[in-house]
Amino acid sequence: MSANHYDRLDDQELASTGNALQKSGPNRAPSRFALLTVLVGTACTIFGYTMYPYIPILPQQHRQLHCGNSSVEAQHLGCVFDLLTNNWMPEYCSDNITDSEYREWVFDPTRKLGPWAFFLDREAQHRVKSEQDLSELVGVHVYTTTENHLAHCTFLARRMHRLTTGEIKAVAHNTFAHTRHCTSSILEAISGPGATGHESSIASTFDVGIVSCTV
Repeated sequence: MSANHYDRLDDQELASTGNALQKSGPNRAPSRFALLTVLVGTACTIFGYTMYPYIPILPQQHRQLHCGNSSVEAQHLGCVFDLLTNNWMPEYCSDNITDSEYREWVFDPTRKLGPWAFFLDREAQHRVKSEQDLSELVGVHVYTTTENHLAHCTFLARRMHRLTTGEIKAVAHNTFAHTRHCTSSILEAISGPGATGHESSIASTFDVGIVSCTV
């Protein structure tokens, strides 16, 4: 037989070939389905990666924690009095570590005007009796020494560092204006005229307050 010669199949051979094709035909369906599944999955994956940069990111939701308008309301709402900032604030935004450090400082008997140098008058004639009494003076003008004021600024700087390192989650009373005020006071104390000997003067004042914070 020539290599290029094709012989016609007889009827019996055609019938046999047809039966073989019918038997093998249905086996192709699962293969086609599997291929279609792979193609669809690949297309979805590519589409997902392509569209990912365009999926809008919802803004993070924040909420305000409040302490009311009086020391009684603040206590009722579970807020705490923070001696370091002389404010009632949500407990979540307070820091017991730096507050305790400042408390230890102001109660130290070696302070220039003795421990607990907080007064109701500039002449330092009427001392605030206790921290409890101080916490109830919301909106009242209180006087203290430059020494205590500078300590307040120093321990508040420690608190802000604890915030940046994640040791605390939030702070209250942290405006940049207050930071400028504190740092300027420290610079003035160490470099201004008469930089020594002023620590015992009643040259600082503050209002006991109530603050909120964002979480």
